[in-house]
Amino acid sequence: MEERNKQREPKFYEMDGALRAYSNRSIAIAGVMGLTALIAVMGFFFVRMQPPTVIKVDSAGQAQVVSPYGASAHRGLLPSVLASARTVGPDEYEKQAFIKQFLGHYLSYDPHTLGQNWADAMNMMTSNLRHTAIQQLQKDNAVGKLENEQAMSTLKLGSLEPNKENPLTYEAFGVRTVHRMVNEHEITDKLVEQYHLRLVSMERSADNPDGLLVGEYWSRQIEGEKRDAVLGAIPGVESENTGGENN
Repeated sequence: MEERNKQREPKFYEMDGALRAYSNRSIAIAGVMGLTALIAVMGFFFVRMQPPTVIKVDSAGQAQVVSPYGASAHRGLLPSVLASARTVGPDEYEKQAFIKQFLGHYLSYDPHTLGQNWADAMNMMTSNLRHTAIQQLQKDNAVGKLENEQAMSTLKLGSLEPNKENPLTYEAFGVRTVHRMVNEHEITDKLVEQYHLRLVSMERSADNPDGLLVGEYWSRQIEGEKRDAVLGAIPGVESENTGGENN
């Protein structure tokens, strides 16, 4: 009988065994959570140190990587994604916005903003077109004449359409109102003009996030029925003209 009781009794008994088990489990869980938190904090600081990367999806559903900070933001991206980002050009909205910005700088000015506006427009041209434009301005002394006449020009742009054969070539129509002083008399010219622009696509960068430059530009004044049609298509523009020549 005594031998049976000895076999049923445990060899040892711990009163706080369950508490110790829970304590060991809590220590293990706390260690895992602490390691996870440390990795999360290190990842947070790593992400904060990287320039932002923007992925844009165009109207056709194609994704492209756009970064205003250059190639440094592409660290860790797949080469195929980067190649697609470099080859996909600007969409139609970006091209039209670039043209409107260029024409606004080049054709809208007053005596105080003339130099800065034309400098901004020149920076949007290719180097060879910029060189040709600067030579022509210096030859005609255009800046000096406009400053002496206290000239002020405002542009109202009408239609802007891409060329069917070349999607980077555009034809635009607009009305430019030019005020100038000649012998203490104010002269106001209302010019209805056509603008021809050919864009050049290049790789996007921090200096040129649009990835565009103006490679060809010319303008001419419109007369006759076409002039009346342009005037009628632009809201808020009066049909009568005070005359004058293209600057």
